[in-house]
Amino acid sequence: TRNTCGETSLTAALCYYEYGNALFRAVVRRKPLDSDNENHDEDKKPAAKPSSAAARKRSLDDDKTKEPGLSVSSKRAKIENNVEEGDNDDDDIALALEMLSTSFSIFDWHSSTDEDKKTKPDEEGKRYSLTQVPRVLSTIGDIHSHCGKFGDAVDAYCRALPYRENAWEERQKPGKGESLSVDDLKCQRLLVETYALVAEALLACKEGEDVVCANDEDKDDINGATGKVLVAAKDRVDFAESHYATAREKLQDIVYQMGKLAAENVDLGDEKKDIGYLVMMLVGIGNTLEPLKTARS
Repeated sequence: TRNTCGETSLTAALCYYEYGNALFRAVVRRKPLDSDNENHDEDKKPAAKPSSAAARKRSLDDDKTKEPGLSVSSKRAKIENNVEEGDNDDDDIALALEMLSTSFSIFDWHSSTDEDKKTKPDEEGKRYSLTQVPRVLSTIGDIHSHCGKFGDAVDAYCRALPYRENAWEERQKPGKGESLSVDDLKCQRLLVETYALVAEALLACKEGEDVVCANDEDKDDINGATGKVLVAAKDRVDFAESHYATAREKLQDIVYQMGKLAAENVDLGDEKKDIGYLVMMLVGIGNTLEPLKTARS
């Protein structure tokens, strides 16, 4: 059927994601946002914007919880290299968003439990899709952030947050084992990173204006902007500070657990670097918040 091996299958959703992500990566490489990005590690995901450079540099195999039988093409690097530098960046960004939106729709269908569906997704596919939905949404948020559409970025990151929270809660249920694995550490880190991304995008929004995304174009906010109001202008810094505080608090547990694993001689792989990137990201957010907090007091 189409849901098993056709255009609405999990394999197709993953291909849509990889293609869209490759297009976005190519745009960033062609037009780096700062000099530091020009020589970034080719095996890392480029920054959506300078202040989040550390946290957004992910390995190409971002989520290693691939569905059995769904192998990401080892030639994905060639896909990126084949994107001609003369292509129009705006067209590539638009196509990337289209591919990612299609990927999200497919993964969302496979992860939902709608009783009215004629064809029910299998449980293994559902579990896999639940790991991919926040991944796709985060990349969509990165693209919006790169384009300066920070309200849309906030919307995407906020939509990814419940999936990250549920994934971490599942790993904390009784019977999951006492010891923490590297995969558990990564799951917790992705949750904290999403909180940080929400805070960062909120702080990047224009001062004195409501945080608006383009979901409801027929509605106007009090400042005349069209779209759906996510956060009122007067609450923007408070919301950012709240997400930052949550991320900072949860980071302390991550560092503690990382130390325990290191003491047990567990190989952390790239996770140690990714946690280091997250720490740098939170330091940047804290530095941005400090003068704003001082001005209010």
